[in-house]
Amino acid sequence: MSCALLATVVAAAPAHAEPVITDLGGLPGSTMNWVDAINDSGVAVGGSNSGGRINRAVRFDGGGASELVGPAGASTDLVAVNNNGVAAGITTVDGNKAIRFAADGTYQVLSVPFGYVNAVARAIDDSGTVFGLVGDHVTGGQIPVRWRPNGVITSMKMPAGATWAYVTTASPNGYVAGYVNGSGADFTAVRWNPDGSVTTLPRLVANGTTTAQAVNRNGDVVGTAFDGERSFGVRWHTDGSITKLAAGVEPKDINDHGVTVGWAHHEGRQLPFRWNDDGEKTELGLPEGTDTVYRLAINNDGVIVGSAGNAAYKWTVN
Repeated sequence: MSCALLATVVAAAPAHAEPVITDLGGLPGSTMNWVDAINDSGVAVGGSNSGGRINRAVRFDGGGASELVGPAGASTDLVAVNNNGVAAGITTVDGNKAIRFAADGTYQVLSVPFGYVNAVARAIDDSGTVFGLVGDHVTGGQIPVRWRPNGVITSMKMPAGATWAYVTTASPNGYVAGYVNGSGADFTAVRWNPDGSVTTLPRLVANGTTTAQAVNRNGDVVGTAFDGERSFGVRWHTDGSITKLAAGVEPKDINDHGVTVGWAHHEGRQLPFRWNDDGEKTELGLPEGTDTVYRLAINNDGVIVGSAGNAAYKWTVN
C-alpha cells in the first residue's frame, strides 16, 4: 500500500473556490500513476506503470493505492467503477480484451463476439453491466456492446446510417454516452437509454460535429459541438434543449446534480474547470509542477479526480 489517499496537499487554486489538490500516490516503485473514475464512496480507479511495458490496475481509496491483479503477464488498466466497487477496464490477453473486477478483486475477462478480434470496456453501471466496444483492427469496424453481469454480450442499437461508434461513460442507472459516425456523416453525439433505445442529440448547426462525453442518471449529457466556426462545450438537457458552456472547452464528466468538470484548451495545454448546474465556472488549478490535465471525473459529493504529469490527483472544493 502506498501513502494514504488524503496524504499530501500539493496546491490550491484561488481562495474563493478553495479547491485543495491531493496527490493520490501509487503502487510501490511506480514512476507513473493515473486515475480515470471515482464512485460515490470515494473509491477511484486507474493504473500504474513502473517504466516498463506493463500497466497495473489500481484502486485508490481511504487506505491508499492497491493493485487489482489481472491476468499474468498482461497489461491491465481500469477506466470505470460503480457504486458497489465493481470495476471495468482493459487487459492485453491475445490483443485487447475487456475485463471486470468484482469488489473482492476477482476478475473475469469478457468475451468477444465471432468476427471481432478486440474489445475494450469503457463504462459500468450499478447493476454490473459493462459497456464498451468490439472491433476488427483489419477493417476498422467498431460497434458498441454491453456485457451483462452474467457475461452475456449483446450489441447496442445505433442510429440509421451509423457504422462506427465510441462509448465514453455510463450513469449508475444505465444511460450511456458516446458518439457515432457513418458513410457521409460526421461525428454525432448520442445517448443510449436504459430501455435499449438510442437518442441522437441535436447539433448547434446543420452538419456540425458533436461528441457526447458523459451522462448522469437524469439523462443529462455533456460534450462538444461545432457551430461552423468554433467548438463549444455543451450540455444537452433531458428535454432535448442544448446549452453552450463556453468556446474551446471540453467537458469530461457530469454528476447527478448537474455539476460538470472538464478542461479549457489554452496554448496547447488543458486547464481544469468545474461548472455548476447554473453554469457558474470555477478554475480548479493545476497541481504544482504540472501544466496540463488529461483525465477528469466527478462523483455526487463533488469530489474530482484526474491525472496531470505523471501522477493521479484529487480536487476537493468547499
